[in-house]
Amino acid sequence: MLKNSITGFVDPKHKYHKLVGIKSDAEFKKKWALQKKLKDCLEIFFEVKFEEELTVYKKNQGEKNGFFRCDNYALINNHHVDFEYNGPDHYNSTFKIHTDKRKAETLQDAEKNTDKDNGPGRKFEICKVPYYMQLTKDYAKYLFQDWSKDRLGKSYYTDEKFTRAIKIIYNTDNENKIYAPGLHSSKATFANFNETGMQRFLKEMNEMSLNYPSIKHQIIHSIKLYIDDVGENYKNLVIPENNKDFDKWFDLEVEEEYLDCIFPRSKKDYKF
Repeated sequence: MLKNSITGFVDPKHKYHKLVGIKSDAEFKKKWALQKKLKDCLEIFFEVKFEEELTVYKKNQGEKNGFFRCDNYALINNHHVDFEYNGPDHYNSTFKIHTDKRKAETLQDAEKNTDKDNGPGRKFEICKVPYYMQLTKDYAKYLFQDWSKDRLGKSYYTDEKFTRAIKIIYNTDNENKIYAPGLHSSKATFANFNETGMQRFLKEMNEMSLNYPSIKHQIIHSIKLYIDDVGENYKNLVIPENNKDFDKWFDLEVEEEYLDCIFPRSKKDYKF
């Protein structure tokens, strides 16, 4: 445990990379975790190749007028699918959030888009993966079972695929060693979200936690550990002040049964 002599803030007690046999924390952040391995993860579950940065052109009165890029595109069960990774700026930048809205309007309406050859437009199904999430089993079921059934007409989830996915994402096939959803050391905390970004976050949380309460419990637990380490007087660095909607969501007694993953700020030792 490292305590900053000036701020008094405590850094995470444990280093996740050591637990899963990765050389350094820098290597883990550079090459591993869901952000870096999202394309590989998608290809395991959907069993198709995904194209990164597919260009989709906006169409206005029959003419091209700018373009957007799909983060991860594939044709799945006759559906055009775009999996987007939403970093912090999708929650704290008014311009980025506005761009997201214009992009969704273009991709979800076949009459408003075309390809490089002015071919017919396509209706895209868009799934957004937030930067605060990790691939727990419940989140995998939410994406590849629930969301897929609703938008693509069938489930693509199996336990075997899940085990393969966490091996390439976290270098472990033990689901109890998965890096927990939430924030552990990032300075892109929930306190930085603007009003629209906060509403986006709460909507995502309500949707994901409806059938999988573990997601909410895990994220709230990560927040509470973070607050403990910066101190109650500085909790405004982690969570917003005077936001009634967030406060209502955050008012939860975390249940231990849902905390079956790794929280680097946990005060207990890693035991399996």
